[in-house]
Amino acid sequence: MVHYGYIEKFIEELGTKYNIREIAFDRWGAAQMVQNLDGMGFTVVPFGQGFKDMSPPIKELMRLTLEQKLAHGGHPVLAWMMDNVFIRTDTAGNIKPDEEKSAEKIDGAVGTIMALDRQFGICVITLIRFTMRGDY
Repeated sequence: MVHYGYIEKFIEELGTKYNIREIAFDRWGAAQMVQNLDGMGFTVVPFGQGFKDMSPPIKELMRLTLEQKLAHGGHPVLAWMMDNVFIRTDTAGNIKPDEEKSAEKIDGAVGTIMALDRQFGICVITLIRFTMRGDY
């Protein structure tokens, strides 16, 4: 059972510590939490889970990873979730994670993909600079 009030409170606390510019969400089943987070002053934006929205950031994530320009600090749960991802491809060459065929949980991987799409100009460039300077 998921305790949404706890999650919302946790996000609210993170908002006092970090400059959260926006929160991307999967439209399915998120209406009440979106209203609550919006009421707390967060900017919430829908993010589709289909090929159209997922393909560009996944391809960018793959490129950054292969070029060794992206690091996640060796977080074991995120590494495990990334290893679990099964990628589905459509006839046009677009890709997206396939939760049904993925080995186990992939929520952290999907969140990373969504964040990369929403914050590419800020977050990834900062992370690349951070990683290249060796500040980790």
